[in-house]
Amino acid sequence: MLRALLYLRLHSLRNLVVTRARRLRQPRYFAAFVVGGLYFWWFFFRPLIAPSHGRHLRVEPIALPADFAPLLLGVAAVVLLVILAFSWIAPGPPRSLAFSEAEIAFLFPAPITRRRLVHYKLLNSQFSIFFTSLFFTLLTRRWSFLGGNLLMHAFGWWVVLSTVNLHFTGAALTLLRLSHDGARHPTRRLWGLALLALAAVAAGVWFHHPPLPATDLTGFTALARYVSAVLATPPLSWLLWPARAVLHPFFAADASEFLAALAPAALVLLAHYGWVVRIDAPFAEASLLQAQRRAARVAAWRAGSSRLRPARLRSRSGPFALAPAGRPEIAFLWKNLLSTRPYFRPRVALATGVALAAVCLWLRQRPDYAPLQLMLLTAAAIFAAYTWLIGPQLARQDLRSDLGNSDIFKTYPLHGWQIILGQVLTPTAILTVLVWLALLVVSLCLPASRIAWLTAPVHLAATVSAAALVPLLCTLQLLIPTAATVFFPAWFHATRGLSSTRGIEVLGQRLIFVIGQLITVLIAIVPVAGVGALVIFLLQWLIGLVGAVLVATVVMAGILLLEIAVGLHCLGRRFERFDLSAELRP
Repeated sequence: MLRALLYLRLHSLRNLVVTRARRLRQPRYFAAFVVGGLYFWWFFFRPLIAPSHGRHLRVEPIALPADFAPLLLGVAAVVLLVILAFSWIAPGPPRSLAFSEAEIAFLFPAPITRRRLVHYKLLNSQFSIFFTSLFFTLLTRRWSFLGGNLLMHAFGWWVVLSTVNLHFTGAALTLLRLSHDGARHPTRRLWGLALLALAAVAAGVWFHHPPLPATDLTGFTALARYVSAVLATPPLSWLLWPARAVLHPFFAADASEFLAALAPAALVLLAHYGWVVRIDAPFAEASLLQAQRRAARVAAWRAGSSRLRPARLRSRSGPFALAPAGRPEIAFLWKNLLSTRPYFRPRVALATGVALAAVCLWLRQRPDYAPLQLMLLTAAAIFAAYTWLIGPQLARQDLRSDLGNSDIFKTYPLHGWQIILGQVLTPTAILTVLVWLALLVVSLCLPASRIAWLTAPVHLAATVSAAALVPLLCTLQLLIPTAATVFFPAWFHATRGLSSTRGIEVLGQRLIFVIGQLITVLIAIVPVAGVGALVIFLLQWLIGLVGAVLVATVVMAGILLLEIAVGLHCLGRRFERFDLSAELRP
């Protein structure tokens, strides 16, 4: 029977490869495959084999302070523990044991034991974990400050991902078993009593443990030492031990430390494997329900529905009070905001801004934490840039999600440009708020006193000007993927389907979209920036730098508004002639 399961797995993999290869006969997939392959070659494989680098598997070490190594491992263990805790707080279905409808129809009635089915699915999940580990290794190949080499990092990633996968599967099966037994079953009571007893023992050990010696936390190094000492104090260290054991092979600095860390990591991994295999949970019913939901999602996608998941009927308050009469674009904003997460609300953004401002102002009063302030400044600047550049590909609460409803929108008594504008308002609002929060951190953490010409008025004028231009820049960015949706719907539709979410060719298609968007944005932004710089250069001698910055902001905003108006007009006319059934016809 084991040979039959192995035969099934190998031929399924072969059929997957053959299907992907046949899809390359289509020009759009072949071109995207070439682009994706060049991307992987240039950024991942070329540095590994290029003779100029002089290293193949060895990562050049970078000096890391001795105080930071245990801190990185401890913080990573806390993060991993929080991730594992979410498998109990917000559990999902056991995806590693998710059987397809064909597997349910043929394997469940077959003379195969339950444990062998579990072994088959767990080993089946190792294919994706193996390739994911290789991909993460390529992404983190420049983390030379950790020491080790690529082989050690690849094995470390495999241990971490395998343990997380087994823990999520075990948690889902355990909760499924408890739910199947019923709330009044003694097993659930025993679990609750065991957790209470464990919490009581941990609290007793914590209170009776001698306190840490007083430490002067006037520097970042001292703070790092203190945090490391806290994480190494029982019972917190006991709680973090499994996570540390799993992460230690990845953080090993050399081969001897790596070999010493293998035994604890293997112990935790094998314990998880035995836990999952021995749980007597009724996963067959859950697998059948999950297969039915997957089939419903596939049918919805093939029918052109924008919702790939069944909507849950749940009452929610609106993002804001919608007036009975007003601009129709605001109604689109209200509708799309209602479909987002509850934390995309004005009050959440305001509370986040107040908290970030309080932290930044506190850091400004503590010169000893200048390195931390600089790190926060750099992180906020990078976050703002990535949000503006990559955010439009992620914030899809616009026409890209409502493409299947385009025929309904065309029946509204609205112009095409009004529908396009209403659709881009929600992602524009989300990206604008995120960039504003990052801009707030940059403005408060910027050491203006060290820059002679950056006086307080200039600093304030530059911040206000940047904040005023952010909504226009985000709107301009979002018009480009909207244009790709209405002008090239077949390409766009190929990158969003359930059957096409993986593969180098799909990555290549998305890269083509991103590169095209960046080129278009540069064509639109560079002249505007040049005009703004010219206005500042000419007027700073007449009205001062502050006045020149404000005037340049008004001029640049006017040009951006003109570009947005032209884009809305062109996209609106195209949308009025848009026919989804004709555009997606094979």
